[in-house]
Amino acid sequence: MINKLLPKKPDNRSVTDVELLEQIDALKKATNEGPSTVLESNPDFHVSRLNGMMNSGPSSPRPGISNAEKRTVLIGPGVAFDGSIGNCDEVIIQGTVKATITATHLLVKETGVFTGSAEVAKAEIDGEYEGSLIASSMLQIHQTGRVTGDINYAQLEIASGGILTGTISVSSDKDASHENGGG
Repeated sequence: MINKLLPKKPDNRSVTDVELLEQIDALKKATNEGPSTVLESNPDFHVSRLNGMMNSGPSSPRPGISNAEKRTVLIGPGVAFDGSIGNCDEVIIQGTVKATITATHLLVKETGVFTGSAEVAKAEIDGEYEGSLIASSMLQIHQTGRVTGDINYAQLEIASGGILTGTISVSSDKDASHENGGG
């Protein structure tokens, strides 16, 4: 009966080779099931972290990144932040922020209050934004959004109820080519 439960071994391999292959397969399966949580105090923390970085493969170009690779900063409701944020794909503000931001996508949610400057490709404002804003692709001001300051955008959408005040300028393709050294 025990013989029926054991897998048949291949004719050209020894028992130790089969056991070794099974262990390797088990390790591969464990690493492919996704990252496991390892506390920093655990000696395996750094090994786990390095394995995660090495197994992630080459990253895709920024514009077509997946959600798993997206570098996102979230300032939650009731949180106050004062400083600068850079090298991000997405910044979501639900609290109070006084900062300089460089990111691909900025979202100021309805509970969010932002004061400072931001240079982004796309900005979506549901809350309050005051300061300098460069939206190289799109500025969307939703129904509850209020934007005040020195504003530069390529495309603009303002929902009924949204407010835009200040010094407003539209960037054009000519402006972009001069900034990039083109003619």
